[in-house]
Amino acid sequence: MIVALFLTLCAVMLTGISQTLLKIGADSGARSNRFLDSYLNLPTITAYGLILLVTILSVYALRDLPLKVFYSLTALNFIIVLGLSAVFLREEVSRDKVVAIGLIVFGVIVFNLP
Repeated sequence: MIVALFLTLCAVMLTGISQTLLKIGADSGARSNRFLDSYLNLPTITAYGLILLVTILSVYALRDLPLKVFYSLTALNFIIVLGLSAVFLREEVSRDKVVAIGLIVFGVIVFNLP
């Protein structure tokens, strides 16, 4: 079960990284006049590879982890994305976003109480 929790947390982290890379790739492709530049650049292709890896990790994690625990932990992805977008995309972290993250963390804790 510890290994499954570790795999789930890795999948959550990699999902956040891949979503950030997709945004970076889409932004770099939007500056070009060619349609496929948003889909065929290094950040976007790397993100696709990470999403494939996340799928594989999730399948292995779900072998030993209850579904309710898995999905409650995947809600933590919002925290990862918010942090990465603030650091790498220089997006604003408003008070409302911080409150929402607090509610997500509180929900994950309450949902996983025995």
